[in-house]
Amino acid sequence: MSRIDAKLLDAYQATSYVVLEGKRSASARVMALNGEIDALLEKRGSAEIVFVTAWNPKSKPASAEANEKATAKLRDILEDEDLDYLPAEFRPASKDWPVEKGFAIFDLAPFDALQLAEMLGQYAIVWQGQGQPAHLMFTTLAV
Repeated sequence: MSRIDAKLLDAYQATSYVVLEGKRSASARVMALNGEIDALLEKRGSAEIVFVTAWNPKSKPASAEANEKATAKLRDILEDEDLDYLPAEFRPASKDWPVEKGFAIFDLAPFDALQLAEMLGQYAIVWQGQGQPAHLMFTTLAV
């Protein structure tokens, strides 16, 4: 039995995953091709990008303080592992869900990204390879 109900799945799929690079941004949508992401990957010499957040573990609303603390922990992990990343926002289509902060990580294999997300209590990540649509991928916490 999955922990991902239809409403949560719809929310994941309707969210825009936005990379913030100074005053510029590029966004990905699940199952959509996006030239902005491809251009960003090419500019950085990367083959893939993955979006990971530490907010609201197990899709349970957490306080702003808890979410900020979790984001700092994720940033520390990215720094410790010397990964290439940029800040990101996960912007939902529905006002029922808040904008979440996270990171767009370059050239982190999906398996490794799923392990990282699971360690942070997350159900899913979004991965996109150069010239491919973005994919929603679930951690073992989602099943």
